[in-house]
Amino acid sequence: MKRPFARPPKGVLIPKAALLAAVLFASCGGPDAPGGPSSPGPSASPSPQAGGAIAGAYVFEIRPAPACAMGGPLTFPMTATATAAGGAAPYPGVQVVVTGEAETLELEIQSLASAISGGFGTTERGALATEAVRVWMHAIGTGPVSRASDGRGQVLAGRLAGYVAFGHAGGAEGSLGACTSIDHSYTLRVR
Repeated sequence: MKRPFARPPKGVLIPKAALLAAVLFASCGGPDAPGGPSSPGPSASPSPQAGGAIAGAYVFEIRPAPACAMGGPLTFPMTATATAAGGAAPYPGVQVVVTGEAETLELEIQSLASAISGGFGTTERGALATEAVRVWMHAIGTGPVSRASDGRGQVLAGRLAGYVAFGHAGGAEGSLGACTSIDHSYTLRVR
C-alpha cells in the first residue's frame, strides 16, 4: 500500500531540489532579464490626448445607424467659431456651420475640455454633402473631444440621436431614406 506522505528514497530528493533551485534562479532575473529594470517594457499604443478647443476648419462626417440601411458616410466642410462671449452663460458654446452655406446645417454645441453635446440640425431645404446627396437632420450629438496634432479639439467617435434623411441633390426630403435612431454616429475632424 502506498503512503501519500511517505519520504522518497534517498538520492531522489537532491535532483528534485536542484531542479527547483535552477527554475527559481532563472526566473529571478536581474537588470538585463526580460522585464527587469533596465529592459524596455512593451510599448504602449498611442491614445488620443483629451481636450483642445473646437475652432477653425473641420470635416463633419455622418453615418446613419446600421439598422437604417441608408448608406453613407456623408461629409461636409465645416467652420467652427466660439459663440459671443463664450456662449450662453454659464456654458461655453461653439457654432459649427457648413463652409460657404452656413444657413443650411448647424451644430450648436456646448464645448467642455473633454466632451461636446448639443443640437445638430438643418433647415427645411437640407444641406448638400460633398458626395452630392442632400441631408436633413434634427438630432442631439455627443462625443469625447481629443486633441489633434495641431492642438485643436476634434471628435473621432461621436453619437447622434434623432432624425436623419437623405435625398437626391435636387430631390425631396427622404427620397433616399429616412430614419430616427439613437445609434447614428459622426466624426468632426480637423482639416
